[in-house]
Amino acid sequence: MLLRIVAQHECGMMASMQTPPVTLFGIPNCDTVKKARQWLSDHGQHYHFHDFKSAGVPPAQLDLWLTALGWESVVNRKGLTWRKLDDAAKATVVDEASSRT
Repeated sequence: MLLRIVAQHECGMMASMQTPPVTLFGIPNCDTVKKARQWLSDHGQHYHFHDFKSAGVPPAQLDLWLTALGWESVVNRKGLTWRKLDDAAKATVVDEASSRT
């Protein structure tokens, strides 16, 4: 009987818990970010937008991304910011430590 009451209580708690909002990281004028924000809004998904240009990259989040994906995947070599760098600056990005600057 006690197990049954606990199970009912836990199920009720699980059903009432809200899913935390998604955090979308990016820059506001990026077409892909715009599409993602529109999709989330269209599907009624609550989200928090973290703007890299105004708020920077959270160091703890960067550590997670570098660990999970590797620095080669985290550095966006296709983006406008990378393309605007001069060749000397691009040549200095050769490992995880240099990718953080």
